[in-house]
Amino acid sequence: MPSIARDRFARWIGARSDGRPLAAFRRAFAAIWLAYDAVDVVWGMTERSRGWFPHPRDGRLVLLQLALVASGTMLVLGKRIWTFGLTAAVARGLEALFFFPLNDFYYGSVMYLLVAHSDGGPCAAHGRLQEPPDERRAPKWVHDVLLLEMAWIYLATATLKLSPDWLGGGHLFVRTQYLALGLGWPYPAFVAHALGNLAVDAALAKVAVGLELALATVLVARGPYWLGVTLAVTIHAVGALLTNVWFFSASMIAGVVFLLPRPPSRARPKPAA
Repeated sequence: MPSIARDRFARWIGARSDGRPLAAFRRAFAAIWLAYDAVDVVWGMTERSRGWFPHPRDGRLVLLQLALVASGTMLVLGKRIWTFGLTAAVARGLEALFFFPLNDFYYGSVMYLLVAHSDGGPCAAHGRLQEPPDERRAPKWVHDVLLLEMAWIYLATATLKLSPDWLGGGHLFVRTQYLALGLGWPYPAFVAHALGNLAVDAALAKVAVGLELALATVLVARGPYWLGVTLAVTIHAVGALLTNVWFFSASMIAGVVFLLPRPPSRARPKPAA
């Protein structure tokens, strides 16, 4: 039995599949976070978040941000994917560990590490693949693990929300009122009025848990595609407006859109002669 499991694992690791969805996700993911890092290095958002009072910038953080900008640019261009994917994973991890322990940064570090293997990993980087890297063929396990990683995120967040604080609407109430009253978020009047009602917030909180559990199931089952994309767009579009989480939301939508298997397209019948 152990030998059978090892053989299946070896075949899975060695298998290759259509690499175009993985390449499209890599570019989209890198572009989304490149935009974040470019804004971050110019405006110093992470710096201000970790120290609210005026203070000089930490040169170490600036170096990490510049490394992320350079790595993101190269990943968008598809150049030296292993080297720059690994560089981005390390830089994002160090940013989270030493400067701002944001869940989005830990998530980004893991995703960059997986993306670094999308053209064959270190073997491709050192020319040890039996065939040259080709975006049309990519390691199957990277695609599979990315889907499972996203499914785990939805399952874990939905499970963590099964608490009175979230299900009662209190957490959502505080977030939306802070955005509306503290930051002047431009909610339409009827939306602002509804979000000020704890019962409405509680209903939205319960719907969010159900949608996240449903999307986790769709990702594990690898379809249906249309349902997964609809759930992802709904969850993250509404979530971004209510909780001010944008870059993570965009990258998760990109993951579902590009990595969830699409149904085979039906060939159109040729017109009769």
